[in-house]
Amino acid sequence: MRRHYVCPECGTPVGKREVAIKRLNDWLRGRPPQPEATGIFKLRKKEERPSIICVGCEQRVALWDEMDQSFASAEIQQRVRDMQEESAIELSNQSKERALVGEVISTVALADQISRELNVSDQGIDMEIEFNDDAHEATGAKLYLQLKSGDSYTRKRRKDGAEIFTLKKQRHAEYWMAQAFPVLLVIRNSEGEVRWMEVRDWLKRASDKGKKPVKQIVFEGERFDVMSVRRWRDKLLLWNS
Repeated sequence: MRRHYVCPECGTPVGKREVAIKRLNDWLRGRPPQPEATGIFKLRKKEERPSIICVGCEQRVALWDEMDQSFASAEIQQRVRDMQEESAIELSNQSKERALVGEVISTVALADQISRELNVSDQGIDMEIEFNDDAHEATGAKLYLQLKSGDSYTRKRRKDGAEIFTLKKQRHAEYWMAQAFPVLLVIRNSEGEVRWMEVRDWLKRASDKGKKPVKQIVFEGERFDVMSVRRWRDKLLLWNS
């Protein structure tokens, strides 16, 4: 937030804003934090608070007021930092997801197939691939994709080194198992490697056709590339023939 100061006596804006901000920052750096029971820092005596002379009426304009005091709360400061970090993480994750979407679109196009983004990603499906036949006509045979980008989505299991994807939302597992077409989990790591794995039928087997909950998937993804897209195309067109 950009600070501006106006004289409360005559309404004249403080012209030398840089001088005012420097004076305030110098004072803040020298102000010893003294937390009260409320968590709000005590201020110095009123006459010790930073101020600057108004060029209009030559009265002093305070650079630190009650609103600043409330924002000096250690709790509020930490809350602001947390929100800033969460916002940065969210933006970073969004950027990674968009990069993965672009990579999927490019790879599927090179495989001469059709990809589409879906607006139901909150349900657990981000994109779909529709396959063309040899005459380059859409067949209606599809794959559904759930996209994840980053190293935080999988972990190594200690006992056997298996790569584990944790299902944070059980409804996603139920939703995937209910689909008419295969659902593939697509994960891009920090090194740019993209792999995918079919999870609809995997979950049906692991859950005994939905009779018991499944909290994690042993991710054994194959490389996502043009040839793997074509293999899935041939498989689905064979099933539908």
